[in-house]
Amino acid sequence: MKKNLILLLLFTLFISILPNKMSANTESIVSEEQINELQETIETELLDENIELEDFDISSEELLLEASVENAVGETGYIKVEVEPGAELIKLYTEEINEFGELEKNEYQVPLNELEYSTLDNEIVNVTIIDTDTGEEFNYSSEEGNASLVFLIPLGIAMSPAVLTALFHTGAMIIVGGSAFVIATQAKKDKKYSHFQATVKSGGVYIGKGLSKSAAISRMKSKKDTWSVSSNQAQGVAQGANTLGKPFAEVDKKDNKPRKGYYWHWHPYKKTPNAHAFYGGPVK
Repeated sequence: MKKNLILLLLFTLFISILPNKMSANTESIVSEEQINELQETIETELLDENIELEDFDISSEELLLEASVENAVGETGYIKVEVEPGAELIKLYTEEINEFGELEKNEYQVPLNELEYSTLDNEIVNVTIIDTDTGEEFNYSSEEGNASLVFLIPLGIAMSPAVLTALFHTGAMIIVGGSAFVIATQAKKDKKYSHFQATVKSGGVYIGKGLSKSAAISRMKSKKDTWSVSSNQAQGVAQGANTLGKPFAEVDKKDNKPRKGYYWHWHPYKKTPNAHAFYGGPVK
């Protein structure tokens, strides 16, 4: 009897450390490999514009891109783009050598409600870039090209339309209701939030503003999607949206296997309300 009890305890311990596939804890976390693939695509697009990608990173905390360019007379310019999910503007930081041979650093803002991107033509149609210190505005129109910008525009700003176009065209980010949404990844976890606004576009899950758990539950109750940093966190949102029964996790399948590019998610009990509590990244 004692021997059987020991075996039972050992078996229970063994089961407890196995991945719990029934509860979908085998999370589809985006790897650095996927971010690298996205980086390579952006790099290729920028090279077509003679712009060199210096760095690229994306997480639920921010999207960061750094690039440089050298013009025909050997002058170099540098730009850093920072996009916070849910923000209503994009931050730009530039560096270039001015006419006096001095390094000049500037900070700009791009209001997203004044940015228009055409998916049909794959180009920035209109964008306004504002100097944070002086309030000076640079207005770009695809119909007029760089000529619509002020004379002797800083080199860093001159390449901003191409850099922003690359971010939109590759699907790294989208604009929803005047706010920035970035492709959902979990290579890095956010330091502030565990839950975020989420929306689905062109088969990808994009995340926006960070949410408290109660705000995420309220969003799901209004039949809108959320994204969380882990399966357990997403399960908690789905459970809170309908306490009448247990939530369940699923992912679209093909031939009884999770479909590549699709996201694991939790649904509230009986899909009431009908919304998704996404987590992780697309199935690889």
